[in-house]
Amino acid sequence: MTISNTIIDRGKIGDVPALSARADEAYTEFISDTRNFLLHAHWAGMSKAGNAAMKDAGVPIEHSQAGVAKAREVIADHSDIATFLRIKRSCQEIYKNRIIESYGKRGEEFLRRLDEADKRGPGSVTYDPNFVYPDYATVDIHIQPGGYTARPLVGMYYDYGTSIFYGGANQDDALHNRLARETPLPKDGKVERVIDIGCSVGQFTCALKKRFPASEVIGIDIGAPMVRYAHLRAVEQNVDVHFAQMPSEALDFPNGHFDLVACHILFHEIPLQVIKKTLTEAYRVLRPGGSFVLWDFATATPENPGYSGLIGMMDAADNGEPYAHSFVSCNVEKLMADAGFTLRELGRKGMLACRVCDKPV
Repeated sequence: MTISNTIIDRGKIGDVPALSARADEAYTEFISDTRNFLLHAHWAGMSKAGNAAMKDAGVPIEHSQAGVAKAREVIADHSDIATFLRIKRSCQEIYKNRIIESYGKRGEEFLRRLDEADKRGPGSVTYDPNFVYPDYATVDIHIQPGGYTARPLVGMYYDYGTSIFYGGANQDDALHNRLARETPLPKDGKVERVIDIGCSVGQFTCALKKRFPASEVIGIDIGAPMVRYAHLRAVEQNVDVHFAQMPSEALDFPNGHFDLVACHILFHEIPLQVIKKTLTEAYRVLRPGGSFVLWDFATATPENPGYSGLIGMMDAADNGEPYAHSFVSCNVEKLMADAGFTLRELGRKGMLACRVCDKPV
């Protein structure tokens, strides 16, 4: 008789491998619902209350370590805001550890699947087992132990973890498929080669391939475990894309190689100096007349401070995203112009913005 905590291959939930036991799943589903209640029901209210608390205290919202320290002093006098942030952080710690523990029960099997997928198609994957990671890529991003580079199964942890992070909104990669459909084309409509920079586990990469089935689509990420799992994921969906371990600031492609360069929520997770180098590389590998499309946090406005407000700042601090502070404080549109791009479109989609740039002919 099979019981809820029996360790078996329980198939998939959408495109994500199920956890090793039903008990693990039930636990993470509860945490997901808790996060949904906190974030989606109360984020706007807490943001408004947090920004007001900072204003009343006469403390500016400064996206820096010093700014976070000052904010914590203000938050200490507001139990509702402090409790909101503490529960949110605790939920994330809990589900990250439970996912790692659950997948670890079948770790050898998953490693074997990765090894087998390395040699299979459609598509391909390339990575360097001896790659030396820069310091910025070794932090515990999203408070995931080992970040996205140190453990061989981190791609799986990320995949299941983001299904909880998005509160079910990305079931069957719905979010990435929508963003791919909404990604604007170059003005001339030519899309024969596409690159997804900072592809993580390849959800957006595969979505771009589904939108442009006749095009060559490549996803690159600095983390070898991420591109290995991205390839396994694509193989199991029979999607013909190519993945490669590669820093965004040092792309190993010829000048003018791509018609479309896309990037989804990478920039707030890399240092500002790496953003600048990445923009230079994106411009270099893009053909004249091609387009660069960046999906990332929206620019703040007085009416809608979004991620630049207090709750966004504290979310970055509590969520292991040390580089988000510099991103939300910079003028990314100016950085694009400095790299040579011409801004064509800037549209807001909730907390995300779609920035569309062209490389002059």
